Amino acid sequence: MEKVYDIRENCCGCTACEHICPVNAIGMAEDSEGFLYPAINQETCIDCGKCAEVCAFQKGYDTETNFPIPLVYGVKHKEDGVRKESTSGGAFTALSDAVLEEGGVIYGAAYENQYTVIHKRAEDAEHRNEFRGSKYVQSDLRSVYKEVKADLENGKSVLFSGSGCQVAGLKSFLIKAAVDITNLFSVDFICHGTPSPKVFRDYIGFVEAKRGKEVARHLFRSKAAGWSNREVTVFADGSRDAKSSLSQAYRILFYSDMCLRPACHNCKYANTDRPSDITIGDFWGIEKSHGGFEDDLGISAVLVNTPKGKGLFDKAADTLEYIETELEDCSRYQGNLTRPTRPNPKRDAFWQDYRNRGFEFILRKYSSYGLIRRVRLLIFTLMVKIKLLNAIKKLIKR
Repeated sequence: MEKVYDIRENCCGCTACEHICPVNAIGMAEDSEGFLYPAINQETCIDCGKCAEVCAFQKGYDTETNFPIPLVYGVKHKEDGVRKESTSGGAFTALSDAVLEEGGVIYGAAYENQYTVIHKRAEDAEHRNEFRGSKYVQSDLRSVYKEVKADLENGKSVLFSGSGCQVAGLKSFLIKAAVDITNLFSVDFICHGTPSPKVFRDYIGFVEAKRGKEVARHLFRSKAAGWSNREVTVFADGSRDAKSSLSQAYRILFYSDMCLRPACHNCKYANTDRPSDITIGDFWGIEKSHGGFEDDLGISAVLVNTPKGKGLFDKAADTLEYIETELEDCSRYQGNLTRPTRPNPKRDAFWQDYRNRGFEFILRKYSSYGLIRRVRLLIFTLMVKIKLLNAIKKLIKR
């Protein structure tokens, strides 16, 4: 009986096993926490072992062409408008433009609807722009690996952007499928971890019910107040919420590390030996190492990991302002370049509360939502107790 993984910490949900299966015996099924895992139809399975062999998360990933130490740059796009629509400095736009200009295609994470983030294909800048900005939820890859395979076999240049585990899974699948990956350019990002799609769906549903109107989009990182972690909920009627505790509650759940995929705490790619050609992220702390280059529109940290990545970076360089710097200048403020995110000790309690008490309960208990109300209630309770004590003292004196 074939098995892809023994424990959830050993599966990142990349879909390589699903797509390598020669008899389509594997499908991705959602567990109670909302994460997708491979489910094998044992009646169809022929026990060929390809699903286990292709698993880059457990079997290791290829870094043979990597530079001993990545080339590191602080980067900002020359167009301020691009940076305003990007999470940090607009490096992804520049890199993907370089591929589009040569007739290539881009794959990245985008909204399918207000509840769901999926990986999609883009042939032009307009559709590529959907991939800009952080999405703090695990994207559904669906059939994207096979689409990339078809594009490469048809002679297309492809830029695939995703988390380290998604990049490693794709490359392992293509190599096992005997596809020439010369024209594949891979870009991953410095990843804190992938939160549960179920939590995000329930959050958006709760916001809509509470506000009485449809959410059009939730911006995980908005530049409205500068380069920061501020979230903004955009409603279908055009209104926006960036100030209420509800609008910021999902970010707090994300950074609490209670709703990340179990494999994120066992991440194989949380280091500087990356599975991709280029790694991008926020260049936090750049004002300490390169004062004067930073501004409030955001700076990208770009790690060029391979000669292929250097070639792509050079093609994009005309659209960028950049400085070469040292690895430690950005790794000092990006902990996930040195280690995986540690699990929150309350993770099990969080999910038990979720199953037993529902989403609103965990939102109130584990985020800032409802905090002011709770503080007011606490103050009121204390005042009542003080009045009772004073009344009792007066009675005793009589």
